[in-house]
Amino acid sequence: MQLISMKDVQKGSLEILKKIDEICSQLNLKYCLAYGTLIGAIRHKGFIPWDDDVDIMMPRKDYNLLVNYFVEHKEELKPFEIINPQVNNKCPYTISRISDSRYQLDVDNEDDYGIGLFVDVYPLDGVGNTVASYSKLKNTSSRFASMCFLSTRQSVKRENTKSALKYMIKFPAFVVAKMLGKAFFMNKLYNMAAKCDYDNSKYIGCIIWASDDGLRGIFPKEWFDEMIDVEFEGAYFKAPKEYDKVLTHGYGDYMKLPPEKDRIAHHYYDAYRK
Repeated sequence: MQLISMKDVQKGSLEILKKIDEICSQLNLKYCLAYGTLIGAIRHKGFIPWDDDVDIMMPRKDYNLLVNYFVEHKEELKPFEIINPQVNNKCPYTISRISDSRYQLDVDNEDDYGIGLFVDVYPLDGVGNTVASYSKLKNTSSRFASMCFLSTRQSVKRENTKSALKYMIKFPAFVVAKMLGKAFFMNKLYNMAAKCDYDNSKYIGCIIWASDDGLRGIFPKEWFDEMIDVEFEGAYFKAPKEYDKVLTHGYGDYMKLPPEKDRIAHHYYDAYRK
């Protein structure tokens, strides 16, 4: 296998995104760029230079249809494949990843589960009609998601934990998470999401993951009513027409570059071409 560069990771991830966009267009599924990928599209017209992955969001109904399509067309979609706990019980994440099996990742502090270069697909669920209702739901789901993540780590590492207090809390939390196991927390998260009503909610968000985004990950559903095309690495993909509201809510002044010390990738892996 051949170790590949950050640029190669970005090029490979872009090809996966293009495939997802093609399928969503074919099936009339709604999706949009999300998180750092959306910032990259608006601020850089492509990847944030130091970013190493691609994120998209989809309403739950469209998300389920995409998952089913990848499962039902597994052979014809190769080398692209879907990876989530429903099709791969070694998968440590509750969301789905569309992976390119021509590559292999060696992820620090994580057991191998056959992931290649990937695009993260986050389902959006309804989270209620009041700030009080969605705050309670998201705060609970974030704790479960954090514990689920810890339960799949090989050891306690600082990683993206900035607070010294949170880092200290990680050690006892890690012990509890390992004792209960990832299935315990995954079931809690999936059960919460199953009770969410997208169509009749004023607010939406990802309940089953995004553990560190807190209430920044909850949005008025109307912000996602209309999609537009935005440029990303010379191609065009979907973004919320209200992207400025979405990004300002999540990141503040998203057009301002972070300090140089923070211009680093937030995933810890080496990528190889098979």
